[in-house]
Amino acid sequence: MLRSVILFLAAVLSLAALPTATVESLPKARDSYGGWTAVRGDKTGFFHTQRINGFWWIITPEGNGFLSKGINSVRGPLKGPLPSETVPRVRANLVTWGMNTAGCWSDQAVEGEGISLAIRCRVSGAHEKSFPDVFDPSWRESVIKAALTECSPHRYDPKILGYFTDNELPWKHEDEARAFVGEFLKLPADAPGNSEAARACAGGEASIRAFRERVAEIYFKTTAEAIRAADPNHMILGCRFAGRPPLGVVARMAGYADIVSINNYSLHPPLALLHDMARAAGIPVLVSEFSFKGPAPGLATEGSGPVLTSQQERATAFTRYAGDLLKDPVCIGYHWFKYGDNWQGVLQADGTPWPELTAAFEDLSAKAEELHR
Repeated sequence: MLRSVILFLAAVLSLAALPTATVESLPKARDSYGGWTAVRGDKTGFFHTQRINGFWWIITPEGNGFLSKGINSVRGPLKGPLPSETVPRVRANLVTWGMNTAGCWSDQAVEGEGISLAIRCRVSGAHEKSFPDVFDPSWRESVIKAALTECSPHRYDPKILGYFTDNELPWKHEDEARAFVGEFLKLPADAPGNSEAARACAGGEASIRAFRERVAEIYFKTTAEAIRAADPNHMILGCRFAGRPPLGVVARMAGYADIVSINNYSLHPPLALLHDMARAAGIPVLVSEFSFKGPAPGLATEGSGPVLTSQQERATAFTRYAGDLLKDPVCIGYHWFKYGDNWQGVLQADGTPWPELTAAFEDLSAKAEELHR
C-alpha cells in the first residue's frame, strides 16, 4: 500500500512538470465548457440534452453542442483528494488531452474551466451486491434527506454535468427476474419488500417480471424526485448499468433521468444494446466506464477490460471504440476508466501519462463533434 502511495505522489508531481493547456489555448470553436459552437441548442444556464437533426447532444450552459469525453477516478492516492498544488496542472492536462469531464469518483476540486464534473451522489443506500427495500417508507425518507446533503450544495454551479444515482446495481439479466425477487425474500420476514416479493412469487412468472419493473419504477421515481427537489438545475445521469440490463427496467427511467449510463468492457461498443436502451427510455446513452489494459510495469494488473499486447494497441482500441460511439446518434459521450493506479490507467508507474493513449485521446477529441452529425 505504501508503495502505491509513493508511486501516485510521483505521478502527480511528474504531471506538474508537464506542458499545460490554458483557457486561452482552448480551440476558438469551443466555449468555456468545451462545447462546440457549430452546434447550437437552447441556452439555459445549465447542461441539458437535446436532439438536433436526429442526433442527441448535451448542450452546455452557453447553448453549444457538447459530447462528454471524460476520465473516471481523477483523484489522489487511496481514493483521497489530489494534493492541492497539483490540481490546476491535472485539470489543464485533461484539457490538453481533449477531455472535458471528470467522471465518476473524481476529486471535485478538478472541476474548472473546460472541465465539468459528473458526480456519484450517494442517495439510495444501494450498492453492487444488494438492493434497498424500496417499499419501506423509511427508505424514501432517507433518500430525500441524503439528496439534500449530496445535491443542494451544487444546485447553482453551472459546471456540474449531473448526478449518477448508483453504480452497477444487481438488476440481474433479462431472464433472471426470479433471482431478483429472491433477493427481496432474503429481507426480514416483517420487511415490506419481503411481503411484496412473496406476493409476486405467488402470482407466477408474469407477476415476478412485473415485480422487478415495479421496483425499478419506485427506485427511479423516488431518487429523481429527491434529487430534483434538492437541485432542480442539473441532469440525472442514470444508475451506471452493467452487462445487459433488462429493458423493462431501463424503460422505467422515462421521465426520471436525462441520460442512460452503462459500463461496458467489450472490445467493441454494444451499439445494438445502446439503441435498445435509448428507445426503451426515450433518452440518450453515455458509456460511463470502459477501458483496455496493456503491460504496465510497476502497476497492479487488477480491474476489468481486455488485456492487449502493447500500449499502441491499447491506444488503437480506444480510437476504434470511442470513434464508433461518436458516430452513433444516441450516444452523447464516453468516460475512460481510469486515471491512475493500475493497468487500466492513463498514468505510468513513474507518473507520466502513456504517450500513445493520450495522443489518441487528443487526436479523436479534436474531431469528435464532426463525427457526431
